[in-house]
Amino acid sequence: MKTRVKSRMPSLTRWGAFVGVALLAACGDGSSSMTPPPPPPAVVVSRVDVSAATTAMTQSQTVQFSAVARTSSGAVVTSDQPVWSSTAPSIASVSASGVVTGVTAGSATIRATVGAATGTLDVTVTSGAGVLAAIVVSAQDLTIPLGQLTQATVGGRDALGGTVALGTRVVTWSTSNAAIATITAAGVVTGVGVGTASLRASVVDGAVPRTGSVQLIVSSIPNAPTTADVFMPGLTFSPFETVVKQGGTVRFIFPALAHNVIWDRRLAGSPTDINTISSVTVARTFPTAGVFQYTCTLHPGMDGTIIVSP
Repeated sequence: MKTRVKSRMPSLTRWGAFVGVALLAACGDGSSSMTPPPPPPAVVVSRVDVSAATTAMTQSQTVQFSAVARTSSGAVVTSDQPVWSSTAPSIASVSASGVVTGVTAGSATIRATVGAATGTLDVTVTSGAGVLAAIVVSAQDLTIPLGQLTQATVGGRDALGGTVALGTRVVTWSTSNAAIATITAAGVVTGVGVGTASLRASVVDGAVPRTGSVQLIVSSIPNAPTTADVFMPGLTFSPFETVVKQGGTVRFIFPALAHNVIWDRRLAGSPTDINTISSVTVARTFPTAGVFQYTCTLHPGMDGTIIVSP
């Protein structure tokens, strides 16, 4: 009689499954055992520093205020923008970007708030009488012929329109189009091309320069001749200033004493030079309108100008 031996495989299989489940339960999917990092600590603003180029203002004057938020250690906080306010908007108002405008005479406190911290800066607004608030630019002539000069001037005004002396304040002159009008540091204007240009002045007044401008018209010269002659009596060009129509010709009549005619090369359209010669006549044509300066380099101070008008 045979004895049947029971297989132990099912038991082993069940054991292996049990072990596998246990291992899976212990290991998980690799994520449940990871703890996320704690969030960074919140930045706390402890103070707000408010500053401006000036705190003394006149009516209608504007000044940009600045605010810097800092932690207790002094580190700058840039994550939040300040909220601006004024304790007296009827005296000094402030925009959302920190631009303060003087409204009427008096005192006010400008505030910048970031979080729970607030910084302040006091301002004083005056009526502006006798205090420079603007400049006015003018010219002796607002229209000049090509090649002629005029004088530009600048004056000061307070907030009420009264005259204010500029005193020792530095004035800087410039032109919007140097091909139409040039201007010196003293405000002397020369019309060098036909058209319109702005004469601009900037006056240094503390941290904020005052600026102004005036329009100048440079006109053509009516009835300009198509030909002209330049003589050289002694050590001069005669006439010193010669007018010719655009496309016209100028004849340079050289005496027995040798001279030359050398053009200012900074001026576009200048003709070719006339090298040292004597006892001859040399012509030059001018296809470009403008003011062309020349000199005799053999004799210092012997200069001349050709004005070519459209």
